[in-house]
Amino acid sequence: IEQGPNSLLKSPRLVDLVKLLKLEDKIIAANPAAQKRYILSDGKLEAMGPKSFVNGYFSLKTIFCLLGEPFVRSKSPEGESVAEFVSRRISAEFLDKAVDPFVSGVYAGDPHNLSMRSAFPRLFEMERDFGSLIMGAIRRKVEKPDPNFPRTFSFHGGLKTMIETLRAEIGDGIKLSAPVEKIEEIANGKFRANGEEFDAVVVSTPSFVAADLVKSRDENLAKILSEVNYPKVAVVVTAFKSEKIKKELDGFGFLIPSKEQRPILGTLFHSAVFPERGPEGFQLLMTFIGGVRAGDKLESKSDDELTNTAVEQLRDILGVRGEPDFVHIKRWRRAIPQYRVGYEKVTETISHFEKAHRGFYFCSNFYRGISIGDCVKNAFQTADDIERFLRKNSPQ
Repeated sequence: IEQGPNSLLKSPRLVDLVKLLKLEDKIIAANPAAQKRYILSDGKLEAMGPKSFVNGYFSLKTIFCLLGEPFVRSKSPEGESVAEFVSRRISAEFLDKAVDPFVSGVYAGDPHNLSMRSAFPRLFEMERDFGSLIMGAIRRKVEKPDPNFPRTFSFHGGLKTMIETLRAEIGDGIKLSAPVEKIEEIANGKFRANGEEFDAVVVSTPSFVAADLVKSRDENLAKILSEVNYPKVAVVVTAFKSEKIKKELDGFGFLIPSKEQRPILGTLFHSAVFPERGPEGFQLLMTFIGGVRAGDKLESKSDDELTNTAVEQLRDILGVRGEPDFVHIKRWRRAIPQYRVGYEKVTETISHFEKAHRGFYFCSNFYRGISIGDCVKNAFQTADDIERFLRKNSPQ
């Protein structure tokens, strides 16, 4: 069972990390037979892909809007939301049927509240630099990772395999169960925490914890960090004997547009993607409830109520029969940071703080990307920044 991220998407720095840790032999690639991504539409599962533009899922109007996207001359104004950006460049239907469920899957969020510039910076930059998303995708030079590396992958034993290997690699240099309540700046540009001195500090906590660590030196930043929204999400993991499931699980899972007004965000077909995640003859499903749509209701729901909600939806959508053979629930009271409209103020304030307090760095998923791939990329960059800082400040 994965209680947080369930898989990794290939990116240059993530591939570098896997190779540095010599984990190539622990990789498991996603099952090629489970590549479909489904969207629930009018109660039925629609496999997203080229066929979506010829089978009636998208209207002719949206198809023409998509074909005409390179000729849309408007540019993103200050503070534009994801919903406004997509509606302006393509159509409201494309927003509802494709982008809305994608945002719920990635952020457990609402495209009407998320900042386009902060939440999807690559797309924002494509419009800014090339005047079009389609032209940007064609012309933009992207660093390509190892072509022999699987696009979607995990590890034998789950994603904790990478974390445990990192911990073993660091060895005695890491101290667990050592809460830090205060970080002091002392003489000679050093820092003190828990009675020890350090040349540099990296804060990789959630923003609401980081707020307490910087409050004594920057109340404004502390206030901004404490206000970052983390909606509640419950992960309801169920297992059924394969014969209890009418629908063939030939995909990654399904997401649900908000207009469907369902009590769940979607479900991943976890053991269909990584067969070793469940014993033979069973299917492991991960259903997500809450997020920005309904996270405020989770606190009042018992585990039995969450289970019943998930199973009822799986019966309706996948044709599941009977009761689950296994249930596990994980509640995230603060799940994924929301890069809301105006989030640039958060990143800019953090950047100014780092410049004013040399040797103090932030590297967490509330800063410059929420995915594991983004966090790994930012960690490499932070390590390089620290190395340059220490070289510059070391005695000659």
